[in-house]
Amino acid sequence: MKRSLRIVVAGFAVGFPLGGQLWMMLHFAEGLSRLGHEVTFLEDTSNWAYPFDPVLGHPVDNSERGREAVDRLFRRAGLTGHWAYVSEIEGRLYGMDRATLDRRLAEADFFLNVSAVLPLKEEYFQAPVTAVIDTDPVFTQVKVATDPWTRDYYRRHDVCFTYGYNLPGGGTDVPLSDVDWKPLLPPVILDRWPVGQGRGDRYTTVGTWEARDRDVEVAGRRLSWRKNVKYEAILDLPSTLRDIPLGMAMSGMCNDAWRYAAAGWEVREGLEVSRDPDTYRDYIRGSRGEFTIAKDQNVVLKSGWFSDRTATYLASGRPAVVEDTGFGRYLPVGEGLFPFEGHDGAVEALRAAEADPVRAGKVAREIAGDFFDSDKVLAGLLRACGLA
Repeated sequence: MKRSLRIVVAGFAVGFPLGGQLWMMLHFAEGLSRLGHEVTFLEDTSNWAYPFDPVLGHPVDNSERGREAVDRLFRRAGLTGHWAYVSEIEGRLYGMDRATLDRRLAEADFFLNVSAVLPLKEEYFQAPVTAVIDTDPVFTQVKVATDPWTRDYYRRHDVCFTYGYNLPGGGTDVPLSDVDWKPLLPPVILDRWPVGQGRGDRYTTVGTWEARDRDVEVAGRRLSWRKNVKYEAILDLPSTLRDIPLGMAMSGMCNDAWRYAAAGWEVREGLEVSRDPDTYRDYIRGSRGEFTIAKDQNVVLKSGWFSDRTATYLASGRPAVVEDTGFGRYLPVGEGLFPFEGHDGAVEALRAAEADPVRAGKVAREIAGDFFDSDKVLAGLLRACGLA
């Protein structure tokens, strides 16, 4: 019989309680709990991040709405009383009392740091095994190579995972800095994402339109993190593909929103879709599939990065037409999952997805089950840490 572990999962949820972020944290916390382990979710954003208010749409000094969202989602997953939010901004600990949190930290067998937003406090590193997950590959590896503080942060952990699935094998110009990066796919709890009914309205995606100051230089090439610049090259897709409806839910489009709507895209404000995790899930399940571009950092260097959001489209039986980051090296492509490059490649991939939509949806769900099922992904994570 496998030993039940006491696990602390650290991440970012109360401070940014939007659909995709909440689901990502839940897939780790509930996924590990379903494997029979005792899980505590910990969030500590130190003094650098004011909590985001999903109703007002901006950071505030009160985490009440974020705490309500996390408590509701975790309670539904059977994790009532299994989360803690350390808020230096408010000078409070929420979710559990200090004695309970201290005991769980001291007794933990494994500490898992998702996305590396947790401050480095000694009490968080008492477990005999600690691991960190880089969910923003290429950007992270460049920071580790060029910034001593970031390098020390990652090396403080026993095991370092990355969503840049192709990076550990070498073969790219991305610096690895002698870190033993281990590839990881985003976990999805499949029964939380039942297959959507019918065809769905249109191909969609959810995201942030603009992200400044995150471009990187690799091997003399300046590579962008920004999506808004890349969408300009495919602005005319709806007029090119009149029979394939396209849409997006993006935060921060501002004056670009009307231009894309005029070009035939269905444009929705990202916050409208993502301020509630159920609304976010319904938007994905009600879509015909996903159509999205990726950051140049992952496309040019073929890091193999794969979005946790795209994995939920697949789990919902919705085919994904996604700009190629090299994921075809480890995932089956051409039926439920369609990589593309450039404007003409996007047209071809969308038409391929539409050629047999029933088959595409069936294969999409199969890919999710074979590669992103939380039971498989998280059991593999524990094995890689010597814990299974």
